[in-house]
Amino acid sequence: MLEWIQQLVGHVEPAAAYGLLFLSAFVENVFPPVPGDTVTIIGAYLITTGKLSFYGVWVSTTLGSVLGFFVMYLIGARMGDAFLKKEKVARFFHPDQIIKTEIWFDRYGYWIIAANRFLSGTRSVISLFAGIFRLKWLPVLLLATVSAFIWNGLLMLAGYWLGANWPVILDYIADYNQVVIALTVLVIAIILIRRQINKKKRSGEND
Repeated sequence: MLEWIQQLVGHVEPAAAYGLLFLSAFVENVFPPVPGDTVTIIGAYLITTGKLSFYGVWVSTTLGSVLGFFVMYLIGARMGDAFLKKEKVARFFHPDQIIKTEIWFDRYGYWIIAANRFLSGTRSVISLFAGIFRLKWLPVLLLATVSAFIWNGLLMLAGYWLGANWPVILDYIADYNQVVIALTVLVIAIILIRRQINKKKRSGEND
């Protein structure tokens, strides 16, 4: 699969290659299984061959990432929190959870947007909830751009330095994603445990 993508991007005209990089970065935000980061790294490798320019890859992948993120934000804004109250969706979200999530996004939402590119696997969810909870569109757009600009730049530098050994980065990204997921689960577990302890304390005080 990776070799096929590399061959495809490497054997088309530069303009078409930039278009494919833009498209992959865009689709990755809407359909997360698409390997957007992988294609960005391949683009960085092709810089070393003289096929593509550094800034051309950087701009095309960043624009694709930002546009994909913002499209999901607009979809969330269009649906609104009424989406979470639909019968099929409400099975997975308790009303109290929705309220707490909304408060959480109200307090820390923009920080989450700024870090979204570094939270692989959650980008689409973050953009969707940012729209559902009506975060202001201009800060969302600016912060998503900064986040994508930095993340894609780091991927490109790594791919450029490693050259033909670019697949090594995929192993590091896989390890990084596992650490992020583990930390996320740990934080959620701590929050749930603390809530349970506080609930028992309040129950004991009432008795």
